[in-house]
Amino acid sequence: MRKTQKQFTGLEVNLPASLDVGSSYSCSDSGKFFIYDKDRLPRDISGAQGASGYSHTGAFADKPTSNNFVWQSGAGINYTQSDVDAESYKVLSLSRSVHDAVDNPYWSTPTPTGNTGIGLFQGANLPSGVDTLFDYDFDFDTAYPSSTGTGFEGSTGRIDLSDCVYGDQLRVRFDFNIIPQIANTTVEPALWYSNRDDNDNITFTFPLTTQPIFYGGGTVGNTYLNRVEISAWITSNEDVNALTLPAIKSDNPVIIQPLGLLTTIIR
Repeated sequence: MRKTQKQFTGLEVNLPASLDVGSSYSCSDSGKFFIYDKDRLPRDISGAQGASGYSHTGAFADKPTSNNFVWQSGAGINYTQSDVDAESYKVLSLSRSVHDAVDNPYWSTPTPTGNTGIGLFQGANLPSGVDTLFDYDFDFDTAYPSSTGTGFEGSTGRIDLSDCVYGDQLRVRFDFNIIPQIANTTVEPALWYSNRDDNDNITFTFPLTTQPIFYGGGTVGNTYLNRVEISAWITSNEDVNALTLPAIKSDNPVIIQPLGLLTTIIR
């Protein structure tokens, strides 16, 4: 069996029963191609290595239950003066209960798959070999009870990259409203991102930013819809095992109304 950076080649009869998540095995005799999933088990994706796909969710944890999970005018998540002074990114959580309430197909043709717990499309448009792109049940404080200073403390849910393979590209369209509270405000959307090793130890945390958005005179109190795209490469075991959620930073107080995430894997 030949190995090149977790990319293995050999006879199908010698297919390893278990390898590190994100590893691949190419069968030199049968032409089959396997990737190793989050359970470190081989998954046959022969003939589908190039199949991109996507998923969508609107399951932001702070959506109001009192208004059927729809933001009311002027309401939302407050990015406060304390957040401004700390120059912090406010990480926006996902929720299983909100997912169950809002991620329901609104169409009848084609017939929805009925596979719940995956996203709005119920897995219909996922990339080959990927079970889900969202983990609604992840609880950071449970996984890392003594953690401080990562920015994920208190957060729930995550964009799930554990079924991705090396060479994939992550592209997220983050839809949100901003209500400026002070004129001449600059908002910086991002993916808050932590690489993790094979033992789930966080190795590096940083924002993956996109173009800042400026709100000038006459914008205070108005609601502005934004649909920004943020991308990242998936090229190592620490990317496949990464933690990531959308986040927002601002140089003045604002009100944030997170709406949805269209998460795409490009191959």
